Amino acid sequence: MNQYRQNEKDVPNCFSIGKLVSVLHRRAQAFYTRYLKEYDISLAEYPVLFMLSTHDGVTQDEIAWDQGMDKAAVARVIKSLEAKGMVTRRKDSSDRRCNYVFLTEKGRSTHEPISKAKAYWNSVITEGMTKEESDSLARLLKAALDNVYGHEDGE
Repeated sequence: MNQYRQNEKDVPNCFSIGKLVSVLHRRAQAFYTRYLKEYDISLAEYPVLFMLSTHDGVTQDEIAWDQGMDKAAVARVIKSLEAKGMVTRRKDSSDRRCNYVFLTEKGRSTHEPISKAKAYWNSVITEGMTKEESDSLARLLKAALDNVYGHEDGE
């Protein structure tokens, strides 16, 4: 049995929330890296592709805000996806600094494997939870994220 599951009632006392989130994040990164490798999708690219599959034609700035990425990182990801033929960029006619990003047919074909990977990972991290517990976890994590965004101006 995993040493961390031996006394689950003590979890709040022996782990910080930050550590738990950090470990989950690293495990998720390892999973997505392995799973999406066969589709030539990198860890940095999959959230952008997934976002575009539901909000095609957003700006690079909107991607940066939604994904919590800096603008330079988004520009690198978009450049990589363009080189792979998965996205195209179009300049705003009134503001040449603004780029709208669109999926190509090849980019749209990544939606299914990314969706399957996300669904599988969500099932792994919520295994053994009731629907109510899973929903509560999502609400609590969203509240924590909102708290972080609320404190960024005062860093």
